[in-house]
Amino acid sequence: MTTEYRNELMTPDDLAQRLGVSLRMVREMYYTNTWPHLRLNKRTVRFTENHYEQILELSEQRSTSQVRKTTSADASAELAKLLTRKRSA
Repeated sequence: MTTEYRNELMTPDDLAQRLGVSLRMVREMYYTNTWPHLRLNKRTVRFTENHYEQILELSEQRSTSQVRKTTSADASAELAKLLTRKRSA
């Protein structure tokens, strides 16, 4: 393995710092195979630059596809009425 290639590999801690997330989150994502990674042996996991880019793409897809729909104005008004009744009682 060349030094050049070795420099391209990131530890889970490196990836967590780069993404601005906790090490625990990174571990959870590779334990569940949610994020791409290299498992070099039973205890050693590394990430490539390509993995980093794929993780960013997955995050972008998830954030746009899982946008919650807001409740309608009618439903909100009905909820407000119910809450007002409960407070009055």
